Amino acid sequence: MTMSGNAALRDELDEASQIRLPQIYVETLERLRCEFGHSILILPDGSDRITRFNCFAYGLGLWEHDDYIRRVNAANNSAIVNSQFVRAILDGGMLEEINAAEATSGDVLLYFHKEAVIHAAVVGENQTCRSKWGGNEVHQHGLWEVPAQYGDRVRYYRAPDASTILTRLPDSK
Repeated sequence: MTMSGNAALRDELDEASQIRLPQIYVETLERLRCEFGHSILILPDGSDRITRFNCFAYGLGLWEHDDYIRRVNAANNSAIVNSQFVRAILDGGMLEEINAAEATSGDVLLYFHKEAVIHAAVVGENQTCRSKWGGNEVHQHGLWEVPAQYGDRVRYYRAPDASTILTRLPDSK
């Protein structure tokens, strides 16, 4: 599905996503809510270890899996699941693409710019999405209520089995 949403909001979200001071970030999101009427909410998911997973680990349902946590700790790197890894599992047929109308809560959304995988989200209830934005928190948001840098095209995939996806991750040395 191609669409880009409100370009001005998405550009503002690009800038906001660079903010690392929680209070300033929350205030900025609230200012943008007043200005644009967005539905973005900050969720408590992973707040105790927010720097230990990224959008891809969250979107693919790996972020809470014991094996993922062990591997992140061993590598001391929260980006062990990155866009190249997601591209590899896509190319390897490990994700089943579905139509937007078939998507149910827990399925995966991937955001693209051209053919590059940029961002991942989880399909939520009532046409919402949940995703982790850069170094910031996990958010609930509308399909296009994301930073512009996350792309201009989305594709939907059936929720994968986390254990199967983790078998494709190389072990840390």
